[in-house]
This record gives sequence, C-alpha cells and structure tokens, in this order.
Amino acid sequence: MRALSVAFGGLLLAAALPALAQTTPAETPPAPRYYVGLGAYHSNFQNLSSWRQGDTGFRVPVQLVAGYQLRPRLALELGVAYSGRTANYAYDAYFYNAAGLAYHSQYSSTTTERITSVSALARYTLTRQPAHRLQVDALGGFTLVHRNGYSRGAETTDASGTLETTPFTYHRSANDLLLTVGLGLRYRLTPRFELDFDLTTNRNLSHPDTYNGYTGGAALGLRYRFGR
Repeated sequence: MRALSVAFGGLLLAAALPALAQTTPAETPPAPRYYVGLGAYHSNFQNLSSWRQGDTGFRVPVQLVAGYQLRPRLALELGVAYSGRTANYAYDAYFYNAAGLAYHSQYSSTTTERITSVSALARYTLTRQPAHRLQVDALGGFTLVHRNGYSRGAETTDASGTLETTPFTYHRSANDLLLTVGLGLRYRLTPRFELDFDLTTNRNLSHPDTYNGYTGGAALGLRYRFGR
C-alpha cells in the first residue's frame, strides 16, 4: 500500500512539471523598432528670428521624423523640415536724380518663400544603460536644403517726366548639400513616448562661402515608438 502511494505521488509530480514549465516568466519582448516624431526646427536657413511683423505662413518651421532601430544602439532616420512665409513690402517716397531734381516713386511687392530641409542621419547611442530615461546620441549624415522664392509687384515713378508703372516678377531657387554632425538628447516619458532635442553643426558642401561654410541647427519634439 505504501508503494502505491509513492507511485501515485510520482505520477502527480510528473503531471505537474509541464504546468510549472508553462508558468515560467516569458522572455522580455524586444523594444519597438520604428518611431515617428513631430517638432519645431531652427537653422541658419530656417531662422526663427527672421520673421517680421505682417508676415504670414509657418512662423515656426515644423519637422517630421521617421526612423528605424537597426541595432539596440544604432538607428537610421529621415527628417523633413518645412517653413514657408509671405511678406509684403511697400514705400512711397521722393528721390533725386543725377541732376539734383526730385522725382516721386511708389513701390510695392509680395514675396513668397518656401524652404525644405531633408536630412538622412545615423543615430548612435552613447549611453550604455538602455534602462536610463535619459539617453545621449551621436548624430552623423547629410542634409539637403531646397529654397524656393517668388516675388511680384510694381514700381511707379515720374523720373522720366511722365508717370510710368513697371510691373515685375522674380523667381529664384537654390540647393545646398550639408555634411551634418551633432548630439541628441532623448528623455523617455513612457515606454512609447520620448522627448527629443538635437543640436547639429553643418558644413556646406555646395556653397562653402555661405555663412562661412558652417551652419547650425536645432530641433525639439516628441517621438512615438511602435512595432516590435
């Protein structure tokens, strides 16, 4: 009888082993690999301080970012920053010609300017502890800046002795390729949301004389991570 009890207990223990194995805690799921972000952007080309009273459009350049976490400490990301504004300018004044005679001139113009900056960057995390809320990244890559402007207006003057009105239109565009390096700070608010601040310096490869060849940039925004 005692042998039967021991055997029955052994059978119960053997049956319980698979159940115990199933209750073992699962492995930690991988971190989200994709992220998107939206924030404010500032650079020499898209300067917040260049806004004048009366201008209309995007007062603060907006940047959209999409990235992929290639490795635990390496991510690749693409960013697009856009700004656009329209400015009006006019004057009504008297001038003097070469003979010293005064003439009347009226001038008015409307200028629309649109700037788009597209950046392709690698983001390498310098912080060795991924559990820390604050992470420091090194940034490196390229930025393409496209500028497009259009002016239209008219000038009325009696410098020739008769009143004449001359309409005008003017279109301009330019592209600048920049070598970009910098640092980024990320603060994890939740497992999915991060507050991000990037500070970069750029070397103008297309026009080395523009801003002495070097420009700066900064971005502040919120990012959301998704996917596995």
